[in-house]
Amino acid sequence: MKLYGFSASNYYNAVKHLLLAKGLDFEEVKEYPSQNEDYLSIHPLGKVPALVTDQGPMSETDIIMEYVDSLSDPKFFPTEAFEKAKCREIMKVAELYIELPARRNNGEVLIGNPRCETAFREARPLMEKGFKALDTLCQPSPYLMGDKMTAADIFVRYALVVGNMVAAKVYDWKPLDEYPALKAWSKMMREDAVSQKVDQDSQAAMQDLMEYFAQFKK
Repeated sequence: MKLYGFSASNYYNAVKHLLLAKGLDFEEVKEYPSQNEDYLSIHPLGKVPALVTDQGPMSETDIIMEYVDSLSDPKFFPTEAFEKAKCREIMKVAELYIELPARRNNGEVLIGNPRCETAFREARPLMEKGFKALDTLCQPSPYLMGDKMTAADIFVRYALVVGNMVAAKVYDWKPLDEYPALKAWSKMMREDAVSQKVDQDSQAAMQDLMEYFAQFKK
C-alpha cells in the first residue's frame, strides 16, 4: 500500500497512526494537495490523504481508516453495530464541529494572511459546541470509549491538533482546560509510542510545509 500526503497533515497522520498501530506495511509518498492530472487519478479532488491499494485508490480519512482496520487484527473499530456507530459519531463530531470550523482560520494561523473576520466570528461558537458535545459523548476511562484504544481516539487526537492550535493562536483559548477528562486523555495519547513517532515526523516536515504555504501568502 502507498499512503499519499505529507507528514504535517493531521488527516494524513490519523491514517498513518492507524497503519503503524496495526503493524501494516506501507510506503509513504509525499504529496501536497494538487490538481495535477496524475494525482487526480488517485484522489479525484486532489486532496490528502489518499491510499493506493492493489485493488485501486481510495480517499477520505474515515473511509481509509475503516478499510485499513478491516485488513488485520487488532481491530480499532468496534465490531458490534451500535458501538461502531458511536465510534463514528465521536469521530464525526470532532471533524464537523471542531476541526473544520477551526480550519477556516488556517490562512491566518499557518500562512500569515489577513484575518477573515467571518471565519473568526463564526468558528469559535461552533468549536465551543463541538468540545461540549465531545465531552458529553466521551467519558475517558482511559480511552474515549473505555479501556481499549479505538479509531475514535486516533481520529480525534489529530482533529484536535488543528482545533487546539487555532483556539490558542486566534482566540487565546485553551478549550481542553475546560474539560479535565479530555485533557487527561489528550496527555495520555500524546505519550503513546506511535503518537510520538508520528509527531516527530510531523515536526520534521514543518519547514517544507512552510515553504509550500509561502506561495499562498497574500
